[in-house]
Amino acid sequence: MPAVAEILRLRAPLSLQVLRAALKGKRVLLTEEELLSILGSGGFVEGPPGQWSLAPTPSPAAASASASAPAPAPARFNLASLASRAGVGSDVLVKVLETLVTDHPEVNWGALRDRLELGADVAVSERTLGLLEEGVRRFEVARLRAEKQRAEERAREAERRRELQQMAESEVAMLRAELDDERRRAHDAALERDRLRQEAEKLVALKEQETAAWVATAAGGWLLDLGAPETFGEEKLRQALGQLESALVVLNVPVAGREIEAVVVHPGGIAVVEQYDIPSTAGVVSVPAAGAAEIDGRALEVSDPRGEVLGAVRVLQKAVSLDLVYLPVVAFQGPADAEGEDVLVCLTAEVDLAVDDLLHSQASRVSADDAIALLAKLGVPDLPEPPSGF
Repeated sequence: MPAVAEILRLRAPLSLQVLRAALKGKRVLLTEEELLSILGSGGFVEGPPGQWSLAPTPSPAAASASASAPAPAPARFNLASLASRAGVGSDVLVKVLETLVTDHPEVNWGALRDRLELGADVAVSERTLGLLEEGVRRFEVARLRAEKQRAEERAREAERRRELQQMAESEVAMLRAELDDERRRAHDAALERDRLRQEAEKLVALKEQETAAWVATAAGGWLLDLGAPETFGEEKLRQALGQLESALVVLNVPVAGREIEAVVVHPGGIAVVEQYDIPSTAGVVSVPAAGAAEIDGRALEVSDPRGEVLGAVRVLQKAVSLDLVYLPVVAFQGPADAEGEDVLVCLTAEVDLAVDDLLHSQASRVSADDAIALLAKLGVPDLPEPPSGF
């Protein structure tokens, strides 16, 4: 069997799979061409017809030639000299030996590596040296490919970082621009507050010289201001409500511990008005059916104007105890967008038009006696003359 293995390994031009099977003593199916290659490879001689002999006895001339030219002995190497022969470092040589365990299992690379690492001199055949040099070449090719891949990954990472930096710089620029806008708006709002405060101070100074008394309006109604206007918006509200016809207007009414900015007694019903001093330049006020009010996405100082005016209506109803129709009204100096129909939302400068249109559209619900009784419940001075139009 060893002789057969030697002939198959060294002389027969067969595939590695076939050689392994033959070395393990397994049956191998060969084609006629493969069989003739084995028989003609020099390991067999033809005997009687149809028979072949293995390992024929060499002739005297061949024996003499073999004796005079012995096969060269394998060269011996230690780890350093073998690495030098392969043209690599000792650490690389060890890695190459580990890869060859899988690539060429017919050589015991593990034992070769262990003996070299122990410092022993090992006999290495020319064939093994050839396989080792081939493994070194493959290792270098793989190393160069890996380095190229790492370089490409580093380039991609650098490009990604550059893109992220550009995005960050763009976001910073946008944030700075938004901050500048916020600062400008804050500056404008401060100027507006100063102007309104000055206007209010002037109005307070003028109002302090007056006493609370009914004033007949040019539209045929009566107006009573129980407190001096403190803001520009309150003065605008006073001017607008003074345009109502056949209406009794009471401003800054104290009711059950709170102050209602305006109570309008009209034949069509009782309007309860709350006015908010938000400049018309500030933006559009949004009053949702539920939730906090906003102005261009920013919360108002009074988050629920709808709830406040409805609360004022309930306070007035409880205080006067009269079965009357009440209209809640919220007025802003600037434009507003409101949801729902339970509260009337309008401009301060147009509150008279909005209230008059809505109350005139109703049948007469408040009599002159109702109007006088309501005023008496509010504790205001008596009218100079009976109300007209009720």
